[in-house]
Amino acid sequence: MRVRIVGLLAALLLAATAAAACSYTVVVQSPTPGPDTDTAVPIMPTPWPNGTTGTFGLRIDPSLMTNIPAVVGGDPLVESTDIEIAAMDDPNYATAFKSYYVASIGSITDVNWLEVSIGALQDGALTQDFYTQWRGSWFQTACSQADGIASTDQESINDWPVDVATCKGGVDAYTLSLDNGVLVSIMDIGPRRLGRELIEGIN
Repeated sequence: MRVRIVGLLAALLLAATAAAACSYTVVVQSPTPGPDTDTAVPIMPTPWPNGTTGTFGLRIDPSLMTNIPAVVGGDPLVESTDIEIAAMDDPNYATAFKSYYVASIGSITDVNWLEVSIGALQDGALTQDFYTQWRGSWFQTACSQADGIASTDQESINDWPVDVATCKGGVDAYTLSLDNGVLVSIMDIGPRRLGRELIEGIN
């Protein structure tokens, strides 16, 4: 079951990312302008500022962002609700993860783009076998639309042991396990290498 979950996780994330042009739109009701309403600066609240729980029990938890920097290279990470909604609708996510959050900088068509998913695993789920399967599936899926995997390696970035895959088409993929049962998976493209910069900011 865990191997299947890993494959679905990576495949669903990449499919949602590739379909960014058709992403789910979250409608946030804005206040009606009036004498006491200042609309000079639009306010863009996160869709679920206090989190939300899907039908199968997976919680979308913004507090997972405390594990990583909220700003990378001067650009803020923005919640990717289209991918989160897809995860909430899949019961396999809730089997593996207690909570989950996805954020990005830019879009996949930009010169520089970053997507990061953060998942807190269910108690006892983080075994070496699970991590190995998850890492392999993540790399394979991240590179599946970037001409395949060119190379893989493990590097020390900011004193974290990070598994890195370079795709032939220019995408880089990263996976690392934090000390608190949280898995971080990253895809990026572009000369700024925002994924590496994000990891350098993890305390």
